[in-house]
Amino acid sequence: MTPQPALSVHTERDAIIARCRKLELVEDFAGMRREVLRYLAHTPDDAIALSLLARAHFRLGHPVRALAPLVRCCRHSEHFVFRLLYAHALSRVGRAEEALAQLENGARRMPETSLSFFTAGVAFEGIGETERAIRFYTRSLELEPGEPSVCHRLGRLLLATSQTQRALDLLLCAAKGSPDNPNCHLDLSVGLELVGRFEEALSAVEKALTLEPDNLVALHNRSHLLILLNRSVDAVAAAEAALRVQPAYPKTEFTRAMALLKSRQWERGWEAYESRWRYCQTPRTDIPAPLWTGEDLHGRRILLHTEQGLGDSLQFIRFATSVAALGAHVSVEAPPQLRRLFQHVKDVAEAASFFPTTATFDYHCPLASLPYRLGVIPERLSREPYLSVPASEAEAGKQFVRELAKPRAEDLVVGLVWSGNPRPYKVRSHAMDRRRSISLDDLAPLFSVAGVRFVSFQMGEAARQLQTTRLPVVNGMVGVRDFEDTTARLMGVDLLISVDTSVAHLAGGLGLPVWMLSRFDGCWRWMEERDDTPWYPTLRIFRQSVPGEWSDVIDALRAQLVKRAARQPEKAAKSRTLMSVT
Repeated sequence: MTPQPALSVHTERDAIIARCRKLELVEDFAGMRREVLRYLAHTPDDAIALSLLARAHFRLGHPVRALAPLVRCCRHSEHFVFRLLYAHALSRVGRAEEALAQLENGARRMPETSLSFFTAGVAFEGIGETERAIRFYTRSLELEPGEPSVCHRLGRLLLATSQTQRALDLLLCAAKGSPDNPNCHLDLSVGLELVGRFEEALSAVEKALTLEPDNLVALHNRSHLLILLNRSVDAVAAAEAALRVQPAYPKTEFTRAMALLKSRQWERGWEAYESRWRYCQTPRTDIPAPLWTGEDLHGRRILLHTEQGLGDSLQFIRFATSVAALGAHVSVEAPPQLRRLFQHVKDVAEAASFFPTTATFDYHCPLASLPYRLGVIPERLSREPYLSVPASEAEAGKQFVRELAKPRAEDLVVGLVWSGNPRPYKVRSHAMDRRRSISLDDLAPLFSVAGVRFVSFQMGEAARQLQTTRLPVVNGMVGVRDFEDTTARLMGVDLLISVDTSVAHLAGGLGLPVWMLSRFDGCWRWMEERDDTPWYPTLRIFRQSVPGEWSDVIDALRAQLVKRAARQPEKAAKSRTLMSVT
């Protein structure tokens, strides 16, 4: 057999760089490190490969281990960027004087050109130092305005800041200047999504896929955007197409789960939902008991615990009763805001925020895994309320709200929640909250309805709007400590109007009338194209028909509120008659 020619060093290095980029996309920095080490085993002085090894160590959280390869980089190359990275590594490990010397060394070697600052930006972006990379890219763009590659890099990083519009402008410039670069269109799609321009975002993804059909990120983002566009059946197919390119990719597996659940494919959806442990949730390792996967629970002790947001916990706590019906002694671990309320759920033996290390359990299970373990079909759920508080607390809460609102006998008392948790530290979550939340003043048309008294159940930063609004609304949350107190206060309203947040779940679990404003890209649990939900029989959904447009939703709310308020005097008269007969 004729021996094949060996790869040149540069060709092999290019292959290593390409593989490392793919591994970075899926955040497999350990795999990236292994690839580079294999190459360095026979090419130990390659400065590019050494810098990739340092980069992997940085991303794995080991700046000390990045020092040695960077020292060798500087020994074999005079390039300023290696000096800057070495200075950064020294600073990270507390060697400040040496870091300063290397920084000055690197600065002396660095030309005052757009390309130099761009190169430094790429290097610092590669090790996860976003703020420094932004400064380098910004200076590069000042020296060469409109350069597509710089606009692209800077715009992509700014998406993670509050400068969303500037980021979008830069990405539009990049896509226009580099129309054949699939990544420019792909990152543009992310910017368009964050501002709620979903159709345009999907078009940008499709453009990226035209240029690079097997682009994993684009394939994933297509499935994600189809969910946001309420095309969840199509999103399932798109996610499965992406998984054929990169099997078992956790991010896409989780997106597939969301699409399955939103399209009411419950059995497949609950099973796929377990993929969250490989993507966005961290399994508990501090409980000295095995995970319950369906074993016989007769005479066994099981710990159920929360894992996600307050709304999710309020939604899934109902299944504690189902677990108890299997013969288990049920304990629940929940955050302090929920602990007292969860203690009253039927068949919950005990609820605590922390159980002592001496507590023993035979099994444990996250609340959001119970639908999968129990084979839940939401359409078959009981229509009975599953949340409650003691009668004395309920009566006290009702009296507090009624005295605060001062309604006439024929008046309707309506609770209001207009904003969720903004979570500014999570880019997509923050963008989603901007889409689901409104301001108190946006609800002004409701206040023109005669015979209605409004009470705020808003918490957090958005509650400060009560201090500046001229709308006649009273604060029903004064003195509230947790969700048990909130539950008691809700007993004083005839109706709750809320955006999609935890209080809507609370009122739904109590069996109270709820009108929920849903953003266009509604959560999976509210499914598609319906104004009711099997999760909460007393909840009615008012959906956006256009992303970002609330006026039609509020007009529809007002029209229904007029009808509801008109019936209130009749209901009040019936109530008085019943009381007199009693």
